[in-house]
Order: sequence, then C-alpha cells, then structure tokens
Amino acid sequence: MADRKKARPLDPVLADIEEAAEAALELIGRGRDAWDHDRLLRLAGEAVIGRIADAANRLIDEVKRAVPDVPWDDIGGIRILVDHIYHRVDYGALWQTLEEDVPLLMRRLRRWEEAR
Repeated sequence: MADRKKARPLDPVLADIEEAAEAALELIGRGRDAWDHDRLLRLAGEAVIGRIADAANRLIDEVKRAVPDVPWDDIGGIRILVDHIYHRVDYGALWQTLEEDVPLLMRRLRRWEEAR
C-alpha cells in the first residue's frame, strides 16, 4: 500500500533535506555562544530539524533500506518533539544534532546518491 505522505518525487525531497542541512551549517557557523544567547537561533534550529525530519519521513522505503546506518525512526521522533513537545526541547542536544548528526546524515545520503 502506497503511503500518501511519500507522494513527492525523490529528488525534490532530497533537495529539501539538503537545503535544510545547509541552514543547519549556517546556524552552527554562528557559534555556540550565539546559540546559547539568541532565542531566535534556537527556534530556527527547531525549524531546521523539523524540516529535515519531515522530508526524511517522505523518503521512499528503498532509500531508507539502502542507507540503514541512519536512525530513521529517531529522525521521525525528533520532528514530533520539535513540532509538538517543543517545551521539552534540550537545546544542548539540538545543537549537537545540528553540529554532528545533520552533516553525518548528509554524508551518508550523498554517498548513496553517488552509488545509485
């Protein structure tokens, strides 16, 4: 059974993830001190993670099976956190996700894209 939320073609979904990942790099580029003292940067980080997770949730299962070392379920869970349980966001953990996990996700997706 086809999942309606995954109806978008693959390339635009990957482009959405790439665009949000670039925004994550911009946020990280402002530095941890700016992050810690600027509420708008933290809110932007929530939005970036939400976009990445939403797009990742729209990836076809074939991609998720081809890139099994990505914690796809965790990515879906973080979207729920930042979109619906935002009062419990740990901004230190969110920073780490933006700084470490997003670039790792992009490396793995790019490696898969090059191989396909």
